[in-house]
Amino acid sequence: MIKKFLLGLGLLILIMVLVICIGLIQPHLLRGLIGSSAQRFAGLEVEIYDIQSHLKPLRFEISGLRINNPEWPRPELLALADITIALTQSPFSHLAFWELSAKKLDINLEQNKAGELNWISSKLKPEVDTPIPEEISSGPKLPGDFNFNRIVIKDVTLNWRDKKDNRSHVYLPEVTAERIEAGNGHFYIGLDYLEQHIELNSAITLFDPLQGILGYDLSLHHQDLDIKSKGKLFLNPNLSGSTLSIDIDLRSADALATLVNTEIPVLPKTKFSSNIAITPNYELRDIVLQLNGNIIEGNVNVNAESSAVDASLRSAMLDIDSLLPSPPAQTEENTNTAKNTLSPNSSSPSPAAQSNTPVKEAEIDWAWLDETDVKLKLNIEKLKAVGWQLTKLNSDITLKQSIDVKVSASQISELASKRDIDDFSADIRLQPLSKKTSGPDVQLSLKTKQQGIAATVTGKLNLNGLPGTELQVNADAEASKAVWTLAQLPWQEAGKLSIAATVKTSDDSYALKGSGRLGQQSSDLDLSFTPAIRPEEIPALSGSVALRKIDLAFLSAPVSADNNNTETKSPAKSSKTKMISNDPLALEALKSINAKLQIELEDIDTGYNFIKTAKLKPTLQNGLLHLKDTTVNFDGGEAKVALTLDASKTIPELDIRFSVDADDYGKLGLNKAAGIDKGKGRIRLDADSKGISPHQLAANMNGKLDIKITDLLAQGNALNLIGSDVLSETIDKLNPFSEAKTSTEIECVAVHFKGSKGKFFSDDGIALETKQTKIIGTGNIDIGKEELLLGVSPIARTGVGINVGAAAGLVRLGGTFSKPKIVADPAGMFTSSLSTGAAIYTGGLSLLAQGLIKRAIYAGSACDGDIDDIPTVEELPDEILNPRGPEGTLPQGDQNTATSIQSAMP
Repeated sequence: MIKKFLLGLGLLILIMVLVICIGLIQPHLLRGLIGSSAQRFAGLEVEIYDIQSHLKPLRFEISGLRINNPEWPRPELLALADITIALTQSPFSHLAFWELSAKKLDINLEQNKAGELNWISSKLKPEVDTPIPEEISSGPKLPGDFNFNRIVIKDVTLNWRDKKDNRSHVYLPEVTAERIEAGNGHFYIGLDYLEQHIELNSAITLFDPLQGILGYDLSLHHQDLDIKSKGKLFLNPNLSGSTLSIDIDLRSADALATLVNTEIPVLPKTKFSSNIAITPNYELRDIVLQLNGNIIEGNVNVNAESSAVDASLRSAMLDIDSLLPSPPAQTEENTNTAKNTLSPNSSSPSPAAQSNTPVKEAEIDWAWLDETDVKLKLNIEKLKAVGWQLTKLNSDITLKQSIDVKVSASQISELASKRDIDDFSADIRLQPLSKKTSGPDVQLSLKTKQQGIAATVTGKLNLNGLPGTELQVNADAEASKAVWTLAQLPWQEAGKLSIAATVKTSDDSYALKGSGRLGQQSSDLDLSFTPAIRPEEIPALSGSVALRKIDLAFLSAPVSADNNNTETKSPAKSSKTKMISNDPLALEALKSINAKLQIELEDIDTGYNFIKTAKLKPTLQNGLLHLKDTTVNFDGGEAKVALTLDASKTIPELDIRFSVDADDYGKLGLNKAAGIDKGKGRIRLDADSKGISPHQLAANMNGKLDIKITDLLAQGNALNLIGSDVLSETIDKLNPFSEAKTSTEIECVAVHFKGSKGKFFSDDGIALETKQTKIIGTGNIDIGKEELLLGVSPIARTGVGINVGAAAGLVRLGGTFSKPKIVADPAGMFTSSLSTGAAIYTGGLSLLAQGLIKRAIYAGSACDGDIDDIPTVEELPDEILNPRGPEGTLPQGDQNTATSIQSAMP
């Protein structure tokens, strides 16, 4: 055995001596030896232009080295201009014994369409049945020292061509490796790629060669990125026992995007540092992540066997808005582009509208969730995002066959409105329904709590579409005030609130069925929505809504003592201000959906009146809104309404019929609106119009209004019904005999108007009667122009007969809706000191006044007869035409005037 070993060692030494001797004496003989060996063992061609050898120190200088693969279409693998290998010491000593310098090295790497590499010839391909070696259980044994003194390679070019014929080039200006001292070395690589320059420096210490342990200190520099790392590496298969630190400073991602040839979103300035230990788990300790000044700290542990991640992160302040890129500056060009894109009248249809086939929903692959095991704890003292601020945010996130999130915050604040949500918590679980899903994707379980408000949502949820969702939604609040506060509504406490609803979606319809309870109030709904699948279709809504025992008083904000004691003065209105808007109504929405609903009302307290029962069945079809004859039963009477609004026409058309029959108008709303109780009678309105705005509808209105109501009881002065602050002067003129009263009995209120094109007239059709006073009026109202001109005459009543001398005078009321006023009489009747009687005898009474007097002296009531009857008197009684003085004669000088008045009267 020893003889064979000595013989083999002797032969090896002899061969080495022969090779060195050949190289020293005849170095050109090595060219053929190297070429034939490469062809025989690797199937590659090696060409050497020239080899020179030198002594002191012993070195070989090779020029024009080329390596080719003759089996490849482009055979050239490597081209090297010059290389020098020097032996500085004996190869058999323990010292570093060689140096290498080279320049102009070109390396070509290519793949064919089968993915084979050009450097692998047929002789180098592994055999199909070659067994795969077992994993090495221990790390390599390192040498005690580097066996080279210095390696320098300059002008290195790497050319890469993949199987799709995509080409790239990497240029390395310099690659160096230098032994500093025993066991210590320094390495440098310079790299230029896509006009980007990168430098890599590293110091390596052979710390414990026998255990395969080395130390390193590495730095990578780029104009936008610096990476530094140092530590101790145990070169076993899983690096167990290694410890290191890493620091990353990313200033911008623009240049890096060029390196990877892809778009990278705008990233914040990022700094990252951590200490890493491999035990064999990967433990990242003392993590510090800085993003534009936001600092996140924590620890991460990765299990080496299962890849399970257990992380805990914390931050004192995290501003998400500062991490997002700024929105692009608004320019006229992109503003116009957005308008053209979003305009509903755009001639270019949307992609969905161009195809009659619904877009197929993408399938979701949940396989990743079976292979994922992540536990993440987040503790953020203050977080800001999109106008919200969360305080003491704690979250537990688990990804393992399902997605589980538990989150809580001591306070959530909306910064703009200063709304605060205290003590919020949520528990969310998403469980995939199968490995791959389309339609319903997950089983959802959601529970939330917030200061007395609790909500749960359970069922199947489609994450990337609508069909297949089936959810049960429940919400409860012990005090409804908490809900109003959360929604920033100034409503009052109305008792316990509870909501239960079921949501179901399919390919062709969405259904919502549920109920709500607010104290004793209840609502139920059952709605179905059918979306439009084809461009020519219109979505449809159908179903029923029921409201019972509803008291709308809670919708009114509580009146504070300050509001009660503070007298608010309304700002003065300009006579030029229009009260009826000319802005177009949003009637296009009526053409975007069809609807067929049933609305049931029972015991509804609106605050002004009480609705006992009502059943409404509105329909909307292709822009035509129709409400057939519907009866609403009030406490105190009933109302009937029928409505048709056709928005499908170029100019929408409206037709409405409305009537009220009641035995207590006070209960119908007059009590709270005007302080009037009791009252029985009828109201009839029949009108039609067309237009696209409230002003156009008013200006084009044709219709008739008749009102007759008797036995009203008003608080204070009944005549205040006519006036307001701007009409105080009118009231004084209309009611010269009035006295301060706690209440006034109104025997009759009658109003009759009819007209067309917005101009409505009343021919002796306005009357208000009390025991003491009778007010009769006539005139016209132009709704389109918002102007009015009324003549009213108040006359004191004495039983059924009326003495014309008791007339207070004729008052003309005119102006605009926003500013009515007393208008001057050309005859000076209102400004003179003459009484009405004297005005009659002096010829100051116009034919209008004569008509009013005819009504005023009528012995019956204006509310007698059918609702559209207006009582008339054929001729004036003799006591009006020939009133007697104290001696039974006409006032002197006025007989001719009376005769002329008589001849002028109809």
